[in-house]
Amino acid sequence: MPAPQRVTRAALTAAARTVAEDEGVDAVTISAVAAAVGVRPPSLYKHVAHRHDLLRLIADDAARELDEDVAALTGSTTDPAASLAAIARAFRAFSIRSPRAASLLFAGAALSAEPQSDGMIALTGTLLDAVRDATPGDPLPAARTLTAWAHGFCTMEQAGAFQLGGDVDEAFEFGLTTLVHALTTRR
Repeated sequence: MPAPQRVTRAALTAAARTVAEDEGVDAVTISAVAAAVGVRPPSLYKHVAHRHDLLRLIADDAARELDEDVAALTGSTTDPAASLAAIARAFRAFSIRSPRAASLLFAGAALSAEPQSDGMIALTGTLLDAVRDATPGDPLPAARTLTAWAHGFCTMEQAGAFQLGGDVDEAFEFGLTTLVHALTTRR
């Protein structure tokens, strides 16, 4: 009889993300992820206590990936306004590339009452640093505004909710330019 397969956290996370992206977030179950990594469901309980832990793994991995994307883009410019625009564009690109994982980025409170994940802490720090450099005063309201706008736009785009015609890319850039201008000139 072959030795049981070892499941790494990276393999578990990748399998959960694949299930989510291919079949939807509702399809992420202990059984589905166990099958994806080639073990029996009881074996996963050594790594996660329940389905919400799998969803948190996806959200944390998504936050880490997005933070890397954002850090690379914001690090390539010294213009604070351009950094804010880069953050929104990175979020949109990520949302297009991984829509199901992107939807879990802001579902943390619904997933459990545990503290923020390491990935979300890093992403939040990167966002706050960029906003602090670009806007006067407390960066938190501006960071929340930028995040809410980008998330809302991307959620509507993924749902096919822009049905009035026109160019969605143009609408994104219009909204982004308007918002960045407002955030960087507020008093």
